[in-house]
Amino acid sequence: MTIDNFDWEYNRKLIGGIPSQSGPNFFRGCVQYLAQVLQVKYALISEILDSDPRQARVLACWSGDNFIPDFEYDLRGTPCNHVYKTGLKIYPHSVQKVFPEDKNLLTWQAESYLGIAIVNSHGKNIGHIAALDTKPLKNTYQEQESILKIFATRSAAEIEHMLARKALKQQNIYLKETIKKLQKTQSQLIHAEKMSSLGQMVAGVAHEINNPVNFILGNLNYFNNYTKDLLDLIHLFQEHLPDLPKDIQSKIQEIELDYLEKDLPDLLSSMIGGTNRISEIVKLLRTFSHLDEAERKYVDIHTGINSTLFILQANLKNQPFHIKVIKDYDQLPLVYCYPSGLNQVLMNIISNAIYALETKFYQNEFVEEQPTISIRTKKLENNWIGIYISDNGMGIKEGICSKIFDPFFTTKPVGKGTGLGLSISYQIIVEQHKGKIECISSDKKGTELGIEIPI
Repeated sequence: MTIDNFDWEYNRKLIGGIPSQSGPNFFRGCVQYLAQVLQVKYALISEILDSDPRQARVLACWSGDNFIPDFEYDLRGTPCNHVYKTGLKIYPHSVQKVFPEDKNLLTWQAESYLGIAIVNSHGKNIGHIAALDTKPLKNTYQEQESILKIFATRSAAEIEHMLARKALKQQNIYLKETIKKLQKTQSQLIHAEKMSSLGQMVAGVAHEINNPVNFILGNLNYFNNYTKDLLDLIHLFQEHLPDLPKDIQSKIQEIELDYLEKDLPDLLSSMIGGTNRISEIVKLLRTFSHLDEAERKYVDIHTGINSTLFILQANLKNQPFHIKVIKDYDQLPLVYCYPSGLNQVLMNIISNAIYALETKFYQNEFVEEQPTISIRTKKLENNWIGIYISDNGMGIKEGICSKIFDPFFTTKPVGKGTGLGLSISYQIIVEQHKGKIECISSDKKGTELGIEIPI
């Protein structure tokens, strides 16, 4: 098809088929077809760079027998620059004389030029279409302008779509980076030694969750009673008015009343079970923080251990390997202690155990054994209790165990630890609780941290 035998309706149908392509394929098909219709050697589609509106990036360029690799060029001193100012420009001949500084015109030996701006839905120039030939144009400008407008309209939609995809991709990258930062922040927060701040946060979250959950739980019973009353009323209607109007019978069939009667109790039971589970989680969080209770009090040590494991369950489960947790609890009396401080110690020790298992795993040191953390409690003589947390991780080299409670001492790489966790733990156990804490370790076999405090 050429301009000489131009069939408008048929050509519109052909151009209408281009949208089945997208992205680079669309632009390539577009310029190749445009050159064919206009009977020119060169055709290109470009977009304006967001970083510099004086620069354009070629999205596709046809040179008569093949595609020219995409490139960027300066609009100044080119006919394309005039296209952006006027919207559409045609130079039927001598275009090199008009723009002697345009090296592309010289390279392509261009004699004639047609160009139209690509305008987005907001009326902003986002690119242009250009057609060039090595000989003067035939005097059919009206048809050429119409063709350019059709291609420009479709190209505008495709460029907008491309820019939207690009923006979405950038947004996805930003979101992924943000998620990584949040995950990193969360990990740092869990491992942070300033557990008082974490305790305040946990207590605040638990409090905020607790209020609406209690509201839901309190109203579910009313909802259950109201539902039963309504169903009883329906049964009375059915009993005393067996011959119901057709529209009511149709509605009963439509809503499947029999099924609703059977499913409602199960639905309510699931809702009650779910809210009760949330309440249990809130209690664990409140147990961990202990900020809403007296600073020192009688507590169940096992409840504190379980709440700490719950806080760390993401670290225990979200690993490329499975960490087995063994709990061997003795029967212990309630212990008079600082629960928030004791939970901080448990958090520090279990977090270090997880890190030791990660290190050994990534060094391929686990052969047949499974990464394991063992937590054992024991009632001791003279009204003392013991908490012993061990792992089969990398262990600590001989001579280092005596230093791990020193402030700022750490066996972790730079950026992985502050050297304060076990130092603070030592202060909490020895100075605050008048107890004992010691480390027993064997290089590449594991470590045990033993805590002993008076009841």
